[in-house]
Amino acid sequence: MFYVIGSGAAGVSAAVALLAQGHEVTMLDAGNSLERERAELVRQMSEKDKGEWTAAQVSAVKDNMRSGAAGIPLKYIYGSDYPYRDGETHLPRRGNDTGLLPSYAQGGLASVWGASVLPYHASELGSWPITYEDLAPHYASVFSYLPLSGVEDGLEPQFPLYSSKFGSLPQSRQAQLFLADLDRNKEALHAKGFLFGRSRLAIESTGCAACGLCMYGCPYGLIYNPAFTLRDLRTNPLFHYQPGVVVERFSENAGGVRIEARSLADGSPLTYEGSRLFSGAGVLPTAKLFLESTQSYGQKLSVLDSQYFLLPMLRYAGAPGAAKEELHTLAQAFIEIFDERISANSVHLQVYTYNDLYRQAIQAMLRFAYPLFRPMSDAFLQRMLLIQGYLHSDLSARIELTLDKSGTLEMNGRRSPATRAALKGVVRKLRTSRSLLKAMPIGPGMKVSEPGRGFHSGGTLPMRSQPGPFETDRLGRPYGFERVHIVDSSVLPTINASTITLTVMANAHRIASDRSLS
Repeated sequence: MFYVIGSGAAGVSAAVALLAQGHEVTMLDAGNSLERERAELVRQMSEKDKGEWTAAQVSAVKDNMRSGAAGIPLKYIYGSDYPYRDGETHLPRRGNDTGLLPSYAQGGLASVWGASVLPYHASELGSWPITYEDLAPHYASVFSYLPLSGVEDGLEPQFPLYSSKFGSLPQSRQAQLFLADLDRNKEALHAKGFLFGRSRLAIESTGCAACGLCMYGCPYGLIYNPAFTLRDLRTNPLFHYQPGVVVERFSENAGGVRIEARSLADGSPLTYEGSRLFSGAGVLPTAKLFLESTQSYGQKLSVLDSQYFLLPMLRYAGAPGAAKEELHTLAQAFIEIFDERISANSVHLQVYTYNDLYRQAIQAMLRFAYPLFRPMSDAFLQRMLLIQGYLHSDLSARIELTLDKSGTLEMNGRRSPATRAALKGVVRKLRTSRSLLKAMPIGPGMKVSEPGRGFHSGGTLPMRSQPGPFETDRLGRPYGFERVHIVDSSVLPTINASTITLTVMANAHRIASDRSLS
C-alpha cells in the first residue's frame, strides 16, 4: 500500500500518477469541507439561471469577504473560512510578520485560490536537480484532469500551453481594450522586455454565466478544486480515502514506512503500515511533520516566498459601463517582465479588471471623504486596473521556522533588502512605458504583503543533486530516507514569480510517476 497525505493539489496529483502505474493508494486527510447549509445554498444556486438567484442567496455567498486599503484580509469561499479552519488546533504556532497559513481542507488552499496557471519559465530551473525537459511532460499530464481556459498568443512561445484541450472565457471590455493597446505596441513592448497575453485559468470555460462572483466562489463549480479530482479518484477500486485523520509522524522500517496519526473524531491514535509515503500536506504541515518525525526540535528551516504585491493602474481611457458589465472577475491578462536591471528572473503580473470589491477598498481608503468621491466613482473605476504581482524568491522575504517540543511552530518573517529596489524598478518600468501601455501605475497605491501572504511559498526541504541534512533528492526523499517522499512546494529549490500551483502539481506527478518506485 502506498500512502498519500493531503487532498490538495500535490496530493491528488501524486495519487493520479501512482494509480496510473497500478499501485494501491490510501489518502489520509483531515478533510474539512464546506458547511452543510452553505453547500445546500450553492447546490440550489447551481440548479438555477443567475437571473433566478435571490438577493439573499447572493448576499450569503458574499458573506465575510471584505476589501480594505491593503486588499482582502482573507479570501473566503462561499462565505466560509473552512479552507483555514482548525489550523491553530492541528498546527499551533506563534511568531510575527507572516501571512502564511496551513489548510486542513479537502482540496487544500487550492479550494480558495485564484485559479491562475502558468508554467515556470524554462530558463529559471538552473539551480534545480532536474531539467525543464524532466518536468515538461508532467505539465501536459496534469492538464488531463485540470481544465484550462486560455489561448495561443504572445505568451505561448515562452510559456507553452501544454494542452490541446482548452476553452476561452469571455473577456471584460476593459481587458479587451487594454490588450488591444498592448498588441498595437507589441514590438516596442517586446524590445523593453514585456511579454503579455490573456490569462490562463484552471476553469471550465463552457457554462460561465459571467455573474461576477468568482472572487466569492463560483456557484456553478467551474473553478477547479482538487476535491473534484478526489471525487473522481474515489471511483477507482485501487484508491481508498480516509478523512478525519491528521498525520503526526512517520518512520521507516526494513520493509516500508510506519505512519502515526490521530483520529479527529475522538482523538484516538491511529497507525498505518505501507510501502511508501508521499506527503502533499502543504508547506507548514509538512515542515511540522518532518521536524516531529526526525525530532529536530529547535532546528531552523527557511520558507522561501514569492513576494506578493498589489499595484493599481489607471488607464488613459476608460471602458464605459465597466461597473455594470457582466463578466468573470478572475485575472484577465498576464504580463511577464524580463529586465535584468530589476531581476535576474522574470516578474509575474496578473491584471484584474473591475469587481465590486474595488468600491469597498476605495471607501476604506477615503473614509469620510468617500461621499465627495462617489459621483465620479464610475468614471474612475472604468479606468482602473489592479495588478497582482509576484517576485522571484531571490528578491523576496523568507520565513524562519522552528518547532519546539510542545509541538508549536515558531514563524518569523525576515524581509529582504532586495525587495524594495525590485518593486521600485517594477513601478519605474511601468511608468516609463506608460505611453505603450496606455496606463499609468499609481505607485503610492502599491501594497506590499507580509511574507507568505500570497501563498506562493515553499523550499523548506529543497531538492538537491546531492542532498544533505534537511534537503531532499530529485524524488523528494529527505536525507536519510528511502521510502518517504515530499511532493508539495516544500521541495521546490526556488519559488519563481510565475504561478506556483501548476508546477507543484507537475512536480508531484513527476515524482510519483518514477519507475523506480515499487
